[in-house]
Amino acid sequence: LVLSAIRNEETSRAPWVPFVGCHAAKLINTDCESFFKDADLIVAGVQAANEIYRPDGLPALFDLQIEAEALGCKLQWAKSNPPSVISHPLEEGKKLSELEIPTENDGRFPIVLDSMRRINATVGKDKAIYGLITGPFTLALHLMGTEIFYSMIDEPEQTHELMEFCTQVAIKTAGMYIDTGCDIIAVVDPMTSQISPDNFEEFVTPYAIKIFDYIRSRNKLGSLFVCGNAKNNIEPMCKCHADSLSIDENIPLDFVRDMCRKYNISFGGNIKLTVTMLFGTPADNVNDAMNCMSIGGTKGFILSPGC
Repeated sequence: LVLSAIRNEETSRAPWVPFVGCHAAKLINTDCESFFKDADLIVAGVQAANEIYRPDGLPALFDLQIEAEALGCKLQWAKSNPPSVISHPLEEGKKLSELEIPTENDGRFPIVLDSMRRINATVGKDKAIYGLITGPFTLALHLMGTEIFYSMIDEPEQTHELMEFCTQVAIKTAGMYIDTGCDIIAVVDPMTSQISPDNFEEFVTPYAIKIFDYIRSRNKLGSLFVCGNAKNNIEPMCKCHADSLSIDENIPLDFVRDMCRKYNISFGGNIKLTVTMLFGTPADNVNDAMNCMSIGGTKGFILSPGC
């Protein structure tokens, strides 16, 4: 169901993919820091989510700090949230030429790859498993900090050089995750909601195209995940060679449906995380899901929470 929907085909019903991230730690009564550092806990969390939520697909892991940490960014760990990046090597004087593309042995990649192999060999037998990589613009922000917004204006060539490096990191990471057996590679680039369509087309589109073309060359499907109110960038995102877009709660689903159908790509979303899932009743969640399914239909649509 998930693979057919991402290929923009008609399905018997809308497939259901809850983007269970560090919430999986809650399901197995552990804290986030322990969870993200232990392959056994990651596997147990995904297995618990599979049993409880009866999904058609799941992410193997939702951690947008994996690549940044392997490249030298320091992390602030928390017990009930994912870690956050608190240092930016390029802002602290390191040169881009001194950074090396991470391998299977760097950072927490050994833990992540071990857990992915086991998840794909168990839950992945009959459920679609997503491998989530950090999008190139978000990774560039991790490495450079907010200076990147000035660099885009004052030193565009430097920004392009950084984006090219981050793209190569993304391609390497995608390849490692594909090798573990992941069905879909999701490029998660939340910070793209903070830039204009013109900047998106200049600094993101050519690099996203390289990543999605690589994923396609490996005979896998690619999805672009965006967070925040990225409505102005939805059309540029449709031109990035992704098979699918997955959106946040504050972008109207009918708008995304119509835009994606114009470009013949699939889409997913967007049960409201705050109003519905955090503060609503179970009945509110049922109604929100039914509304999403009514808008999305059964061609090229995946029911999921917002980002």
